[in-house]
Amino acid sequence: MSITRKILLNILLLQVLIFIYIGSHNSTKNNSTKKASVLTLTSTIPQKKLPLSSQYTIWNEEEQVKVALQKVQALSTTPKVFLPPVIISQKLVCTKAISQKTVSQKTVSKKVIHKKTVAKISKRDKVAKYAKAKLGHKYVWGATGPQNFDCSGFTKEVFQETTGIKIPRVSRDQAKVGEYIKYKDLKEGDMVFFDTHKHYLGKVNHVGIYLKDGKFIHASSAKKRVIITSFKKKPFYKKRFLWGRRVIKTPS
Repeated sequence: MSITRKILLNILLLQVLIFIYIGSHNSTKNNSTKKASVLTLTSTIPQKKLPLSSQYTIWNEEEQVKVALQKVQALSTTPKVFLPPVIISQKLVCTKAISQKTVSQKTVSKKVIHKKTVAKISKRDKVAKYAKAKLGHKYVWGATGPQNFDCSGFTKEVFQETTGIKIPRVSRDQAKVGEYIKYKDLKEGDMVFFDTHKHYLGKVNHVGIYLKDGKFIHASSAKKRVIITSFKKKPFYKKRFLWGRRVIKTPS
C-alpha cells in the first residue's frame, strides 16, 4: 500500500507541475502579443527631431496624441472628428469672427440698399406726379377738387397738396403770383396761362401746369376732363400762350 500511495502522490505532483508550466507559458505569450501591438502602434507615429529643451516635451506629446487620434479615425468605419481642446477653441473663435464679419457685411449692404432706394423727390416731380394722378377727372366749372375741377381749381389743388403753396382761386389772379417766365424758359411745375377766348383779347382765362417735352396738363372745358396737351400737336395753345409763372423757387 505504501508503494501505491507514493506512486499516486508522484503522479499528482507531476500533474500540478504540468498545469503550472502551461499557465505560465500562456501568460508569457499574451504579454508578448500586447507588447508587439504597442510597439506596432508606436512605430506608426512619426517622430520629430526636437531641440533639447523642456518646452518641446509637452508639444511632442500633444503631437503624438494628435497623430494617434488621426490614425484611429482613419481606421474607424464611422469617421468622427476628435480635436484637442486648443484646436477646438481656435475653431470656435474663428467661427465667431466669421459670423461677426458676415453680420457686419449684411448691415453695410442693407445701409447701401436703403440709401439707393430712398431717393429724394423734388417738388417739381411731386407736382407733376400728383397732377397726372388726376387725369380723367371731370371738368366742372367752379369746382376745386378733389374729384372735379375747373382749370384754376385744378392748379390750386395740385400746388397746395404737393408743396403747401397757396395760390389765388381764379386764373387771372394766379397769373400775378410768382416769377414771370417766357415760353422758352418753362420748366416742369411752372404754371402756363392762355387767352382762349373766341377772339384774342390778350387776357388770361385759362391755366395749366407745364410738364416736359412741350406738354402741359390742365382741366379742359372743351374735353370736359383733366388731360395732357402737346404744344406741337395743338398749335392753338402755342398761339394763345401768354406767359408762365414759377412759384417753386427751389433749384430742384
